[in-house]
Amino acid sequence: MKEKLKLADIFLELTSLLKNRELTKEIANKEIRKLYREYLKLYVKLNRMIPEFDDGKFKGNVNCYFYALDLPLPYVFKGLFEKITGIPFCTNLGEISGLEFFDYKFSNPTSSDLLDYVYTDLDTLKIKAYDSAINMSPKNNGYKIAIFMEVNKDYDYHFVRQNIDGSWSSKLGYKKCIVKMYNPLDYLNDNINHVRTSYEYIKTLELVKPSIKR
Repeated sequence: MKEKLKLADIFLELTSLLKNRELTKEIANKEIRKLYREYLKLYVKLNRMIPEFDDGKFKGNVNCYFYALDLPLPYVFKGLFEKITGIPFCTNLGEISGLEFFDYKFSNPTSSDLLDYVYTDLDTLKIKAYDSAINMSPKNNGYKIAIFMEVNKDYDYHFVRQNIDGSWSSKLGYKKCIVKMYNPLDYLNDNINHVRTSYEYIKTLELVKPSIKR
């Protein structure tokens, strides 16, 4: 109940921002993102279920990273943010913890840099992460994600998650397309175009969401 009351407070603050005629783009950027991060923390506490295969619930709001973490971007955040700032609300690495996302086209990040962002975001959400393997069963009542990175090219990333039925699935960027597969390594041989990708497999993690204290 306490978490639900906090959610109501967040949406009240969003309404207040919308009515503020003197709100600048810079302040809106900062405040809406801040409220969204608080929303995500509460969402994770309230939604402890292992994700089921999702063939379109998130539509175009989030990318592969937030899909893998089973995190939504409600239109109330996205719509208000884009209306005031005029820029897309992107769900990049570091968004959860308030870090500035590295510009992978210029900073040449390593796989360690990528994982640092992932671990920091997970720590912010109080989601525990355990080293795992693609063919290993979850040992901590969680679910698994597989992490890929496009090394020595565009330095892009990709995430694939395991669903409660044992299948794996991933979202193609911000597109509505969600691909189901039996092994995340299938991603290296593109399921749609059947062309070998330039990504490399980095790591598999088992994620365990926090429990609610009653």
